[in-house]
Amino acid sequence: MSDSAPRIIARHSLGVLHGEGADEEILQPSGAIKLVNPQAGLAFELSGPDAQAVTQPPAPRFDSKRAAAEMGELYWMALARDVPFSSYASEAAIANSIIERAIRSLSTELPLFGGTPTVTAQNLFRGIFPGEQVGPYVSQFLCKGNSDPRKPDGQGRDADEGFITYGAQVIDQRQWTVKGFPQVGATADYLTRFTEDWLPVQNGRDDRGKDQFDTTGRRFIRDLRDGANFVHFDQVVNAYLNTAFLLLSEPLGNQLAGMGASRPQVDKEFPCDQGNPYDPPGTAGDSRTQVGFATFGPIHLLQLLIEVSGRAGRAVWWQKWGVHRRLRPEEYGGRVDNHLSGRRTYPLDTSLLNSLSTGVLSPYFSERWGSFLLPQAYPEGAPLHPAYGAGHATLSGACATLLKAYFDDTAPIENPLMANADGTALVAYTGADAAQMTVGGELNKLAGNIALFRNAAGVHWRTDSCESLLLGERVALGLLQEMSFTFNEGDAFFQLTRFDGTRVRVFDGRVEPF
Repeated sequence: MSDSAPRIIARHSLGVLHGEGADEEILQPSGAIKLVNPQAGLAFELSGPDAQAVTQPPAPRFDSKRAAAEMGELYWMALARDVPFSSYASEAAIANSIIERAIRSLSTELPLFGGTPTVTAQNLFRGIFPGEQVGPYVSQFLCKGNSDPRKPDGQGRDADEGFITYGAQVIDQRQWTVKGFPQVGATADYLTRFTEDWLPVQNGRDDRGKDQFDTTGRRFIRDLRDGANFVHFDQVVNAYLNTAFLLLSEPLGNQLAGMGASRPQVDKEFPCDQGNPYDPPGTAGDSRTQVGFATFGPIHLLQLLIEVSGRAGRAVWWQKWGVHRRLRPEEYGGRVDNHLSGRRTYPLDTSLLNSLSTGVLSPYFSERWGSFLLPQAYPEGAPLHPAYGAGHATLSGACATLLKAYFDDTAPIENPLMANADGTALVAYTGADAAQMTVGGELNKLAGNIALFRNAAGVHWRTDSCESLLLGERVALGLLQEMSFTFNEGDAFFQLTRFDGTRVRVFDGRVEPF
C-alpha cells in the first residue's frame, strides 16, 4: 500500500494552511476529488465563539485498545446494516445471530468501544446521552409526522402517516433508500477489494454517484443502511429544520391524531421554553398583547438553526484540519487488511486482530468479502477531510442544543412510533419505557442518530460522534450567551438540559446551572 496516496494525505495528513490558498493547491489529490474546505477553520466570527476558541480532547492513539475497540464496533455495524431495528430484541435471543454475536463481542472482546459497557439489544449501537437509550432506536423526529384533522386520511391527518407540515406544503419522512445485502449480496457494500477498489479510491478515483437505489418505494428509516443513506445526501440542518416545523405545527391532542377543535400552528402541543417572554400560555412570560416572531418566535428559531450550523461547521473544520487530522476508519481498515494478510505490519492492538482471526468476528469478513477491509456504505468511501471531529455530529450537537433552548425540553412525547421491518409503515412502539420519552431526550437521540448513522456508513468513529456533539453544544451555548445581551425583552432567558444531564440557564451573557 502506498502511504503517499493523495486520498490518504487528504484524510489524515497536515496541510500548510496560511490562508492565502496557494499552499493548499499543492495538496490537491489526483482525479476529480478535491479536498473539502481546509481553510474554513481559519475564519473568524462576529458573534459566538471563533472557530479556534473551542476544542476537543485528543482522539485515541492508533495503537490503543480504544481505537481497536471502536473499529470493532464499526465492523459489527457494517455487518448489521440490514437488520431491522425492530428485530434487535428477537435477534439477540438467537444464538450466533449477528446481533447476538455483536453484543457478546462488544461486551467481552472489545469493551472499550465507547458505548455503554454492558451491551444489550436496547443499547446496541446507540449513543450515551440522556434519552438516547429510551424508546425505539430512531428518534420520533426522524419518523413521525404532524397530525392535522383538516386533511384527508393518508395525506397528513395523523402523525403515523409521516408528513411534516411545512406551511401549505409537507415533507415526507420516508426516503428513497438503497438496496441492501439481501437484494444484491456483497455488492451492497463498497471498497472491500484491496487492489480493484480500495487502493484506486485512495489514489483519487472518483466513485461518487454509483449508489444502487431501491426504487420499489420510499421507506421510513428501519435499519442502519437506511440511516447511513439519510446522512449521505443531507446538509445536516435539514433534519433540524424538519424538527422545528414539526414542533411548531403540532396541534393539541395526543401527538397521534390532533383534537378536532385544535388549530395546527395556533393551539400548540409543544410549548416554548419557560424563558420565552411570549410563550408558553399561563406562565409569567405569557404576554397578554404580543407574540414572538423575529425575536423568540419561529423566524428567530429558524435563523438560529442556520446561523449555528455555519459556526459549528467552521469550529469542527479547525479541529479536523488544524489540530487532529485523524485517519478515517476506511484507512485503518486498510492497515488491518495489510497486517492480517501479511503484506505489512502495523502496531495494531491484538484485541481486534484476535477477534477477526479467531474470535467472534472471525466467521464473516473472509467469507463474505474476501478481505478484512471495513465495508463502506458509500461507493466513494469517506469524504476528503479528516475524521475528527465529525461535521454531522458537531452541527447536530449545535442544532439540538438550540431546539432544546427554544422548546420545553421536559415536555413528554406521547404515542411513540417506529418503522416496521420493511420500512413501509409506522407502527406503535409499545416498550415498557414508552412513557419515559421527552422532547429533550428525542432531540438528543436525533443528534445521536445523525452522528452514529455516519459511523454505520463506515466513515466515522465512536469518538468522532460523541465528542463532536459536545463541541457543537459549546458553539451553540456560546452563540446564545452573546445573543442574550442583545434583546429588548429584558426578562427573557433560555434554559435547557445539556448532553451531560445538567440544567443550565442562559441570560445576561451568562450560562449558569440551576
